[in-house]
Amino acid sequence: MDSGSYLFEFFGVACTMAVAVGQVRSLERRLIGRRRHNPSTPRDSRCVRMPARGRLPPTGLPGVEKAIMRKNGLASLIPLYFIILIDNLSVSLIIPVLIPISYDAHIGIMRSAETSTRDLFYGLAIGSYSLAMFLGAPLLGSLSDHFRRKKTLTLCLLGLALGYALTITALVRRDVTLFVVGRVVGGLFSGSLPVAQAAILDVTPKERRVNVIGLIMFCVSTGYVVGPLIGGYLSDSSLVSWFSLRTPFVFVAGVTVLNLLILLLTYREEPAPRPAGRMAFPNPVKHLMESFTFPGVRVLCGALLLMSLGWTAFFQFIGLYLTANQGFDQRAVTNLISVVGVGLAAAFLSLVPLSMKYLKPRIAVAGALAVMTVCIAGTALTGSKAVLYVLCLVGAATYGISYSGLVGMMSGAVDDSHQGSVMGTAGAIAAISAGASGVVFGAVSGSNSVPVFSAAAFAFLAFVLSAVAGRSAGGSAKEAQEENADDPDRTSAL
Repeated sequence: MDSGSYLFEFFGVACTMAVAVGQVRSLERRLIGRRRHNPSTPRDSRCVRMPARGRLPPTGLPGVEKAIMRKNGLASLIPLYFIILIDNLSVSLIIPVLIPISYDAHIGIMRSAETSTRDLFYGLAIGSYSLAMFLGAPLLGSLSDHFRRKKTLTLCLLGLALGYALTITALVRRDVTLFVVGRVVGGLFSGSLPVAQAAILDVTPKERRVNVIGLIMFCVSTGYVVGPLIGGYLSDSSLVSWFSLRTPFVFVAGVTVLNLLILLLTYREEPAPRPAGRMAFPNPVKHLMESFTFPGVRVLCGALLLMSLGWTAFFQFIGLYLTANQGFDQRAVTNLISVVGVGLAAAFLSLVPLSMKYLKPRIAVAGALAVMTVCIAGTALTGSKAVLYVLCLVGAATYGISYSGLVGMMSGAVDDSHQGSVMGTAGAIAAISAGASGVVFGAVSGSNSVPVFSAAAFAFLAFVLSAVAGRSAGGSAKEAQEENADDPDRTSAL
């Protein structure tokens, strides 16, 4: 690849970051403008509500909140944003580099093995990380409430560094079992996004929280763009002679340790009483099953699960499919996955607010799922690289719209006391979908078209289920309006 192509890639990343910053500022201005036009709307009505346990006591005095913010300062929040960034780039970093690790007999982890064995290892290496995250994230949340944010985040960074160290050692020794163990350890400690987000919001005045939440989403989106570039280019020995398959993991491990030192030196946490009683150990499987018992979100949860299965199967296996069937090399896969990251960034930072502003959520979700289905199926049918890039870009953007719309519909279907459960359910569904799709399709045969066409089928089923959920929600709302019209006393009481 010539120097112009490299410049194009990095220019694209820079443009994405610039657009993201602009969208953060635009989102803040829009929400502030809405509050001015509607004085009855509470100032924090659009802020993410975190659990009250372990938070600073509300002072009600803006001067006190600003003093807390100044005491911590921007420098102390930088490691928190980097934790979010590292969490998300870890998910996408592995995709381009895992293909040669699994399938290259000369530089990979297995010198001799059948293709089916390599497929299984590929699926386990991806799926075990997400399954461990599904189990570890609720425990990290309980630790955060009981032992406070800083100690929990320190544990997260130490666990991530240990996971990368095990991964590097496994590559040196060509130890398949140790590699999977390293992925499991990394996944257990990678669910730190809610803890880091809570730590940031703990010290942020209410009038700045919209901007802060935008920066959090910027870090999430940037991780999906930068991760593949780190994984693909830092493992390419044709760029630098001493680059190898270990280099991306060494780099991220070093960044993680450096971030840990910055966190310990700069982040100051206000003292707070430890919650009374023993720490609860949550059961994520039980919590996920209970979420499907809510009448208003049962169908929506099913649609979210199907869509997540489809998207994660596509995201995890499209690079492998193109490598095995269309002659893609590592650089081509790297560029393609980074384009997917750009689509996700565009969706979360721009397209989601626009679609929800001009369309009803159920219409936006149904339309996005229909387009997503076509895009995923099209990637296995087209022979044009340009068309493939467009399909991946649009497919990623429509996934972002679908995910946000479904979670928003779930949130609107329950009362305030269950909002935390809905958000936790959405995260659990995403994690367990990624784990299940990785393991299952790796065992079936990850290098053929089965995962891609199965992903399209899952997305189509999610489209059908979301349409049913939308009609049910519309019918319920119409019935409620008719009941209110027939009962004036009830209407006035409401």
